[in-house]
Amino acid sequence: MAQAAAGREHPAEYGPRRTKDPIMATTVIGAHTLEHMYGRGFLVLITAIYVSLGLNPIQAGLIDGVRQLAGGATSMSGGFFVDIFQHRRAQVLTLSLALIGVGYLLVSLAPTFGLILAALAIASAGTAMWHPPALGLLAQRFPERRGLFISMHRSTGNLGDWIGPLIVGVLLGGAAGGAEWWGSEWWPWEWSVDWRWIVGGGAPIMLVLAGVIFLLLRNVDGPPLPGVDYKQKIKQQLRDMASSFRGTGMWSIFTVSAVRGMGDRSLLWVIPLYLSSDLGFSSFMVSFHVALFAVPGIVTGPLFGALSDRIGRKPITMFIMAATGVITLAIVMLGDSWGMTAMVFLFGMFIFTVNSLTQAAAIDVAEGKGLEGTFIGLMWGSNAFFGAMASIAAGVLADYAGWSSAFYLAAGLYFLGFAISALMPGGRMRAAAG
Repeated sequence: MAQAAAGREHPAEYGPRRTKDPIMATTVIGAHTLEHMYGRGFLVLITAIYVSLGLNPIQAGLIDGVRQLAGGATSMSGGFFVDIFQHRRAQVLTLSLALIGVGYLLVSLAPTFGLILAALAIASAGTAMWHPPALGLLAQRFPERRGLFISMHRSTGNLGDWIGPLIVGVLLGGAAGGAEWWGSEWWPWEWSVDWRWIVGGGAPIMLVLAGVIFLLLRNVDGPPLPGVDYKQKIKQQLRDMASSFRGTGMWSIFTVSAVRGMGDRSLLWVIPLYLSSDLGFSSFMVSFHVALFAVPGIVTGPLFGALSDRIGRKPITMFIMAATGVITLAIVMLGDSWGMTAMVFLFGMFIFTVNSLTQAAAIDVAEGKGLEGTFIGLMWGSNAFFGAMASIAAGVLADYAGWSSAFYLAAGLYFLGFAISALMPGGRMRAAAG
């Protein structure tokens, strides 16, 4: 039975694996850090863009909305074709990092708000391309520790989420931030880098990393064997995808993930603007709090993932959704205090952990069908589309009721997600084992 399951995990039409599992896992999980340094650092940059271009809250929400929509469209289409052409996963991962670098370079050069949105769409498409092949590889190679490895991938993303904002905060306001934190007598340096230089400055690094990824993973799946009927494979892929939603509880998994994504997206881009506009925090202190979201998740993400491999995805998801709702309310109610900072840290224990759990749960349901990239792409795409609507809604709400109103919107979504998560399948549904 174990051998049969393994055969289904690695489709027969592809040749022998050439890249060893440890090299593949280290490369994919490690590179995720740099990808997230850009994405989360941009949340701090939004505060500078907001002031530089004289935007309003609705336009700020549109920035995040465009990023989500572009990423969603790419994820939903890309994941499906990544599973069909699995022997091209190294090229897709390479293209992903290259597009991130080129896209953000174009953002730095764009002269108008409209062109900035267009360039962000390119960068976001690159970000979305990463997850279907990366998580699909990890899910296939480590089926018994799927929750752990997907959470480890998320954990290195958290590492990037921590480093990126701190770097951006120091570059945007190093003099004021360092003096505020360490004291002016210990921080004599003075500088401030324009946001355009920061956005474009990482492009060469991403392009070099894209080349490294290709060199290390170019043989990750081996060449396809001759005679593969791709037309028939697409039909089978569609049939397997439809059957995975019938009587399995898959809809509840996708719904929980989408609602969680709406809560996260309505909140994450608002927090820097809330801290700077309502609480008067400096760029450095804004970046410190944005980075603080990521720190505990580096450790707690893999712990929750490993625990879900043992007791199931559902109970942990329910706990995280409820806890996040309570903490979100506490953040806005505590205002400018160390208690608020402590709540930000607690929130970071749970941020994005639900994404990893629902991704693993979806692959559990469809196990053995070669749909890892398809379901990762569908889930990321669904989250992105609903998250874009939530981002724009939060911007509209903030324009009329203030930045703090977005926290109540997010908390309501988290509590809704808690109720829906009670409908998720219990335990680990191992289709292949059945």
